[in-house]
Amino acid sequence: MGSRPHARQEASPTNSSDARCACGARADGHDALRNDPICENCARVRTDGGTTPAERQAQALETIADELRFQNAALAEVINVLDAMHGERHRPLEEITTSIKDHLIVRGLEEMA
Repeated sequence: MGSRPHARQEASPTNSSDARCACGARADGHDALRNDPICENCARVRTDGGTTPAERQAQALETIADELRFQNAALAEVINVLDAMHGERHRPLEEITTSIKDHLIVRGLEEMA
């Protein structure tokens, strides 16, 4: 207790010397809140309320998943157009353009949610 650091170490140097932070860097210390080894750079980010490398990676993966969902919807529309054309039912260009615009509107609404 108190404002000065304790003289004891939480882990022996031999056990902690090979520890790695979530970002892959050599750990400089230990994050007590998350019970993880941490490097100096990540410790500053966490202290400032920023995200960890793992959290940034999760956010990036979610962005990729959202993009794939949109691309799948657009691809489904292209397949419908090709099926219609193959079945001798040619859709007017205006109808195809409207369908693509509808997908963009839905995507915008999903991003706002």
